[in-house]
Amino acid sequence: MPLASTRRTGLVDQVISQLRAQIDSGEWGVGDRIPTESELSDQLEVGRNTVREAVRALAHAGLLEIRQGAGTFVRASSEPVSYTHLTLPTTPYV
Repeated sequence: MPLASTRRTGLVDQVISQLRAQIDSGEWGVGDRIPTESELSDQLEVGRNTVREAVRALAHAGLLEIRQGAGTFVRASSEPVSYTHLTLPTTPYV
């Protein structure tokens, strides 16, 4: 039986929460460049891969924007609203 890879999602979730707190509090405003992965990993006392995974999750959620060679920037102060969960009525209104 092959081994399954393990993930430290609890640690990643903690980093996500701390980064979101920086954004929610206004410490990092829209358009601000956030500290580098190396700086964040030192400040949070976690590995760079943990920080990288958290940053990518927030980028996927629309809160951060990763610009190759320039850094990571705050894109929004809250997650964009997704309308994909809404459904239209199947019966016409009378």
